[in-house]
Amino acid sequence: MIHKSRGIVLTHTRYGETSAIVHIYTTVFGMQSYMVNGAYGKKKKGNIVLMQPLSLLDLEVYHHENRDIHRIKEFRLGRVLSHIPYSQTRRAQAFLLTEILSRVLRGEGINPPLFHFIEESIGILDSDQAGLENFHIWFLFQLTRFLGFQPHDNYSEEMAWFDLTEGCFVSGEPAHPHYLSSELSLRMHRMAHLERKDLPAIAGNVNERRQLLEALVLFYELHQPGVGKIRSLSVLRDLFQ
Repeated sequence: MIHKSRGIVLTHTRYGETSAIVHIYTTVFGMQSYMVNGAYGKKKKGNIVLMQPLSLLDLEVYHHENRDIHRIKEFRLGRVLSHIPYSQTRRAQAFLLTEILSRVLRGEGINPPLFHFIEESIGILDSDQAGLENFHIWFLFQLTRFLGFQPHDNYSEEMAWFDLTEGCFVSGEPAHPHYLSSELSLRMHRMAHLERKDLPAIAGNVNERRQLLEALVLFYELHQPGVGKIRSLSVLRDLFQ
């Protein structure tokens, strides 16, 4: 049966000589995988947007409940991205976010608020807004609200260390290594109250940015065991040196 849906391209896996399996988060079916023939080779030009992370698509798809991999009948761009495909740093941020999204959304069903958040966030990354060097940190922090493990903001002068394992602030340095320094914990607390217009305030330099990103990735690893090792993290770290 053919269904219409909107979708966000996340990652793809090469299949054979010229095909690929593209992982797309959709409004109608949640996270889905689609076989795309001609993704490589002479016929790849028409399918290039299916290979680009964070492409926003209007889809017509064949869907069968008893199959894991489906097919796309037709697609068109739902929104033309003007900055992400042409900026090295934004592409690196997109690769990091789609790598994490493809893992945490595995098996995720229909979730309109989550889809809307991701879609709106793509618009931010593709804009001229100030502070986009901190965008990926803001996005990962906000995404936890939709995944059910948002950090508990119980910060105070007495509760000044963020315990990554417990997901809350504690009164002293924990016995295990998975916690943030008091300075970094304060930044985590402040980030809970920042809006998207406040991106420049998240981190003021490369070192702060790296520490916050590594802390958030570890937080995901602790609370989403399927995340595993994030390959694109090292690329992003090098770009923001």
